[in-house]
Amino acid sequence: MTMLNFTYYNPVRLIYGKGSLDEIEKQHLIPEDARIMMTYGGGSIKKNGVYEEVLKHIKPIVEFGGIEPNPSHETCIKAIKIAKENKINFLVAVGGGSIIDATKYIALGMEHTYSDDPYDICLKGGKFKVNPAQAKIGVVLTIPATGSETNCWGVISRHADKLKLPFNNESVFPTWSIVDPCFTMSLPDNQIRNGLVDSFVHCIEQYIGNYHLNPVVEAETEGVMRTIIGVSHKTLENHQDYQARITFCYAATVALNMSLLCGVTLCGGAHAVGHELTSYYGLAHGETLAITTPGVMRFNKEKNAKKLIQMGEQVFGIKNSTPEAAIEATEKWFKSIGMKTRLSEWGKGKEEFETIARKFEGNPAGAHKDIDYKGCLQILNDIY
Repeated sequence: MTMLNFTYYNPVRLIYGKGSLDEIEKQHLIPEDARIMMTYGGGSIKKNGVYEEVLKHIKPIVEFGGIEPNPSHETCIKAIKIAKENKINFLVAVGGGSIIDATKYIALGMEHTYSDDPYDICLKGGKFKVNPAQAKIGVVLTIPATGSETNCWGVISRHADKLKLPFNNESVFPTWSIVDPCFTMSLPDNQIRNGLVDSFVHCIEQYIGNYHLNPVVEAETEGVMRTIIGVSHKTLENHQDYQARITFCYAATVALNMSLLCGVTLCGGAHAVGHELTSYYGLAHGETLAITTPGVMRFNKEKNAKKLIQMGEQVFGIKNSTPEAAIEATEKWFKSIGMKTRLSEWGKGKEEFETIARKFEGNPAGAHKDIDYKGCLQILNDIY
């Protein structure tokens, strides 16, 4: 058991705290020749005042709103066309992970020439040559959850064939990301709950299936998990609690800024199955993870026994923990913040299980690459 070789690269200028938008001018974050497209979602930023605040600091040539949760390839194609027509060279994403992921995809899609289908960026992954993005990306975060503000990853759905696939490319690291916790205080509870779960599961997936030794990262991951649990009820019960909210925001950033992957490996099983639940059942990302994570933990209980015991003791404070105790504590915490942990609680049936499981034939997921057709089917029946 030893630490893996690694290279850590993260060029994002991360700007945190109340009034951080002022740093756009102070730090000269927008080039003089910038032709800006501002991207956002369904319009909540126009109701909570964020839209007006952002426009005090940037002057977009064009705006593209209406990006949906679990952003779609179909919507992004429209944005790519508009961006090309307007010769956009700077994209400013105002929103959460969905908006940021879509904006990264738009930046890559603007340069796509290698096939007739830009979704090949996701479909063919590292096997496909992708032109690097030329447009720079800035982020004004409004939903803490995904860590997209400080990484080069994204996930895009294609509704036509019920696909939800990831991509990554170093050219779409944001140039800068601004996180003002005040911009998150109007979020409804369900979005906060989903963000808490998503960030917590990012930590789990870089932790429980891992037997490569990096004690620094291990301790950091445990600390982030404890912090998320510790702040969860405070930030749900009082949205105006600035210290609780900025703590949660930063925990979500660190959970997937790639630093917790240094010298270790990524599991990703709960996310892989969760993406399919979103595609076939329409559940939000965090909602799926509250269901799939305990199931994947149970599925790999024997293989991950040592780390589950350690998690129980170091994260949940369970004396003489067992793997089962750590899994039960995780599910209990999900429930304590109002999450459903079974697919049946959403009134969903089993009719899609076979189709979902077939997606893992020849493409197994998880740290042990054992979530194949049979493994996925076992997990789906367990989480029902």
